[in-house]
Amino acid sequence: MILEYEKIQKVYAHKDCEHVINGVVVYDDLIETKYVPKNFSAETKYFYLRDKHVDWDDKQKEALNKFLHEWFDELGYDALQYYIDTTTAEIIEKDKVEEETKNKILKPNSEVPVTEVGEI
Repeated sequence: MILEYEKIQKVYAHKDCEHVINGVVVYDDLIETKYVPKNFSAETKYFYLRDKHVDWDDKQKEALNKFLHEWFDELGYDALQYYIDTTTAEIIEKDKVEEETKNKILKPNSEVPVTEVGEI
């Protein structure tokens, strides 16, 4: 199952985040990021971060990964039998290997051309 969600961002507090850049006090917006489940029933998640934060992308990614794991738990999946791939938001059964992956494991050099044995 792939968890589908809608990501909605809006200004939660206008110029309400005080921080210092090079000794100067600056005020930026506080941004609310809301993750709303679309194809599953679970809690809507919220994350707040100052606009233009230097670690914006990393903080957003950390929050989403946390939310995906929380949804995994909320949906009642057994962590011994399943895991969530946070890159694709897919819940995958452990120890289940796709047929294509099995073939690559069994024939790792199937795409490499055969070479002739030579003398050194």
